[in-house]
Amino acid sequence: MRKRNILLLPAFLLIMTINLLSCGVDRWPEYAAQTAQDEWIDSVMRKNYLWYSSISEGKYLNYFSTPTTFIQSILYKAQDNLYSYVDTFTLAPVPSYGFDYSLQSVAGNDTAYYALVNYVLANSPASDAGLIRGDYIMKVNDEYITRSNQTSLLNSGLAVELTVGEYKTIEEENEEGETTTIGKIVELGRTNMGAIRSVEDNPIHYYTVITTETGVKLGYMVYSRFVNGSYTDPDKYANQLREVSNYFAQNNVTHFALDLRYNTGGQFESTELLASILASSVDVTSKNIYAIQEFNDLRAKQDGPITYNSEIIGNGSNLNIRQGFVITSSATSPSVTGVFLNCVSTHQPWALIGSSVKCWGFATEHFADPRFTWAVNPVVCSVANSAGSTGEAGTFTPNVIVNETSNLANFLPFGNPKEALLSTVIGIIDGTITPSTRVGLSY
Repeated sequence: MRKRNILLLPAFLLIMTINLLSCGVDRWPEYAAQTAQDEWIDSVMRKNYLWYSSISEGKYLNYFSTPTTFIQSILYKAQDNLYSYVDTFTLAPVPSYGFDYSLQSVAGNDTAYYALVNYVLANSPASDAGLIRGDYIMKVNDEYITRSNQTSLLNSGLAVELTVGEYKTIEEENEEGETTTIGKIVELGRTNMGAIRSVEDNPIHYYTVITTETGVKLGYMVYSRFVNGSYTDPDKYANQLREVSNYFAQNNVTHFALDLRYNTGGQFESTELLASILASSVDVTSKNIYAIQEFNDLRAKQDGPITYNSEIIGNGSNLNIRQGFVITSSATSPSVTGVFLNCVSTHQPWALIGSSVKCWGFATEHFADPRFTWAVNPVVCSVANSAGSTGEAGTFTPNVIVNETSNLANFLPFGNPKEALLSTVIGIIDGTITPSTRVGLSY
């Protein structure tokens, strides 16, 4: 009996193998196509991930899972607090209306909201409709916005009619005949916004030069992402940044406000150009250390300092900034901003205006393959400043804490000297506002 049972197992395996092949259909190509993307992510991570040695063996991983699930399964969670990530990858700009908004409660209505426009991208359906920062979308297709319908109304992708309003301070008289000044959203009219289309999100949203009352030339730039270019044009945005630096140089700016309040992060490598443009001329000519990177042992040849230098500036200009300001909000991604602050703070007096920013102490790198619709952004190195500190897990506290929506009368277009955050910068420069603290890392 024992001998017979031993012989049954090979016979069973042989029958199963014959059944798999007898149908005349080879399923392995199908399985390979289903696992190819995760296998590519796996190969990128095993070569470049700072903690690659912590990744489990392939036999323990599910290569049929979605990219977001797969990368979660291989992260070294003791150190990587979701710093590494995957995102969708396209060669063309993503279709959108081209604006960002936040919801504001409607007075006297428990369920309705107005959509306060935070910014509008150029050459978008939103800009064509005449929307500007500070506008209020009061209704969409004559419907009030609620928590439950905001996606269907504001992100449907279809052409829509918007009822637009603006914030006004008006005087009202109560029953006793007393007049009080209140803020109110007043309807401006209606406008049609076309269906979504491909819209370029140029990281340089806005820039200008402001002369303060004391005669200081302040350069101001709204910067939405740390990125050098697109997949098809890797230096596109870096070259535009060089052009903008020449504009600031021609206008003799001595102070600079870098507005990162809506910055979504990006790649640390792209900060080298920006840092060199804003650095002191001494740091650039002396090629002083801006940052120190340390990779895994497979990429140890890349370990070492990144310096301020004129070569990377190319046909742009070093501005030799005397005083720099970084503007942030609760919407600012800490991924690159905190590391950037940590690196520049050892060289120049940089002030932080707005909200606190965490310092991760690491840098990611972007990897894309046109065969797939996802890109992978693993942590590839730790980043220290010239003093050797990564600032990991630290937090930068603002010199002046400002919430841009605490006083809606000052929620104004970018570059308006009375806008809540920019006016704080100008007040510090002109001496009408005294910073309450010195920027530094707290743990």
